Amino acid sequence: MSIVFLFVSALCWTLFDFARKKLVASETPLALTVAFNVGAIPLYCLAFFLSAEPDSLTLVNDISDLNLSYWIPSFIAAGLAALAAVGFITALKLGDIARVIPVLALTPVISTLAAGWLLGESLNLSQWLAMSVTVIAIAGAQGGLHHVRGKPFLLMLLVCLGWGTGIVFDKQALSHSGPFFHGIVQTVLGSLLLLAYALVSSTSVRVQGGVPRLLPALVVFVAAVVFQWFALSGLDAGIVETVKRSVGIIGALLGGLLLFKEAITKSQVLWCLVILACIPVILQPEV
Repeated sequence: MSIVFLFVSALCWTLFDFARKKLVASETPLALTVAFNVGAIPLYCLAFFLSAEPDSLTLVNDISDLNLSYWIPSFIAAGLAALAAVGFITALKLGDIARVIPVLALTPVISTLAAGWLLGESLNLSQWLAMSVTVIAIAGAQGGLHHVRGKPFLLMLLVCLGWGTGIVFDKQALSHSGPFFHGIVQTVLGSLLLLAYALVSSTSVRVQGGVPRLLPALVVFVAAVVFQWFALSGLDAGIVETVKRSVGIIGALLGGLLLFKEAITKSQVLWCLVILACIPVILQPEV
């Protein structure tokens, strides 16, 4: 089931990328990021109370004996996610979706290295080779990295570091908590961090039309995150990131062409086929 969860999550992330690209045309990146975090809190709360996560309740009730094995990685993951989300939406605002999202091909490498260091996870040789080819293919799908430069590129590199490492801390935290409780903690912490930054920088976080306007994107966002966490229970963090980014780049190219009228070449199509061919190799231990 972990593989099914992974592909559902990847599809939801792609749809969420499209929604953010459209919304950022009329909203500031920080305001949009705050709105998604705050708006997701009641959705996670509803899912938590409708689910059966009794072990998570001990983290709430037993305040005198906090489980630092959960709280430390959870707080780190929340901070990295908040910073990366602002950088990502800013990069989307400054550059074409098909040009900036491919830079996220670097996140699987970062995730795999971080998971090896923090969790002791490792890939076999064929998986490493397939992942390396995937990274090259994603770079090729945008015509080569020499076409990506300037502020959007630098922002996406920082996003890679944030998301590539954050998923590993998420996996650490999820070994001590259910996904819905973790979702509440992450969105609350992320919202507080983002609001504190907005206060210090005197930046408005008002969203035109309010949170209800964002409801469809919020539902997709929560689904993407939760299914990703379900996938992490049975798959290595590096594998989750590699497949997610592979689906994301293919979706970005198709979405850029169909929704945003961005150009796509035959070579980009060929690179996408290479990416698709690598996915079964990357997933081979679990197939």
